[in-house]
Amino acid sequence: MGFFDIFKKKTGYNLPEMYKGIVTRDEYNFVMNTAIQYHEENGIIITKIDEGEIVTEINGEIEHRYLDNLVRTLSGNKDGNWRNIIYEHFNKLKYNSSALDYLYKDFSYASQFLRVLIKGENFIFPDKIDNYISRIDFPKTNTFLILEFEGKFHYIRKEESLEWHQTEEELFEIAISNIPTNEIETKIYDLHSKFKIYTFFSGDFSASYILNFKKDPNYIKGKFGTLISIPTKGTALACPIENENILELIEIINPNNEKFYHKDPGNITLNYYWLYNNEFDIFPTEKAKENSDEITIKLPEKLLDLFVNEN
Repeated sequence: MGFFDIFKKKTGYNLPEMYKGIVTRDEYNFVMNTAIQYHEENGIIITKIDEGEIVTEINGEIEHRYLDNLVRTLSGNKDGNWRNIIYEHFNKLKYNSSALDYLYKDFSYASQFLRVLIKGENFIFPDKIDNYISRIDFPKTNTFLILEFEGKFHYIRKEESLEWHQTEEELFEIAISNIPTNEIETKIYDLHSKFKIYTFFSGDFSASYILNFKKDPNYIKGKFGTLISIPTKGTALACPIENENILELIEIINPNNEKFYHKDPGNITLNYYWLYNNEFDIFPTEKAKENSDEITIKLPEKLLDLFVNEN
C-alpha cells in the first residue's frame, strides 16, 4: 500500500464473515446501501451501522434491524428485483403501536395471532431475553411467544401480556395450536430402503410445527423414538428410530442440514435431537481432534441405554 493510500476514503462495507459464500461483497454493499436509502426516504433516523445490522431510533426507542434473514432470502432470489424485496422487508417492520395496544387489551381477539418461533443460541436479541415470554423446548435454543400481525412478528414482553390474565403455559399451548399447518409442505422419503424421513418445509414455522409432536408423536415415532433436525425456521426433518444405525443416517443427511443452516433464512441450529417420552434430548457433540473444526456426534446416553438393554 502506497503512502497516500492511507488518506483515501474507505468506500463500501466489508463482507461479514457469516455471509461469505452466501453473497458477494458487492451484493452485500447493494443491500446495505439500499437499506440506508430506504430509511432516509422514510425519515427514519439511523444511529449506527454495524456488520449485518442497522440500528434506528423510532419514536425515541432504539430498534436493532438485523439483515440476516433478508440477506439469505436475497441470495436465493434470481429474479434481480432485490431493491423491491429490500423495501418490502422494511415496510413490514413498520410499527403499528395503536393496533398492538388494542391486542394487549383484548385477548379473545389477540389469541388468533399467537405463534411461536424457535431461535438458536447464537440469535442476537436486542434486549434481555428474560423480559420476553420464552421457554426452552430444544436444548440450546429458545422458543419465543410472538404475535404474527399485519405481516410482522412481534416478540411479546412479559409486562405486555399481563392484561390477558393467562398463564405462560396456556399462551404457549394456544400459540402452538395456531401454527398454520396449511403452509407446511410435508413429504416422506424412503432413504436407501433403510430409513424413513419426514421433511417439513414452509416460510417460517416448520421448526415450530415439530413442537406438536411433543404431545402426539405417533406417526413419526419409531421403536426408539424419533431423530429431529431443525436447521432453520422453515426446514425440519423427523426420522423414526427403529434400530442402532441412527448415526449412519445423521452422516448421510448432515451435509444437506449444513447447507440449509448456512444458506436459508432463519437459521436455528446444527444440533440433532431425540424425541422420546414427550421430551427433546440433544445428541451430544465433541471435537474429533484438538485444534480441528470437525465435530463428532454421539448418541444421547439414555438412547444408548435403550439399545444396550434391547440386546
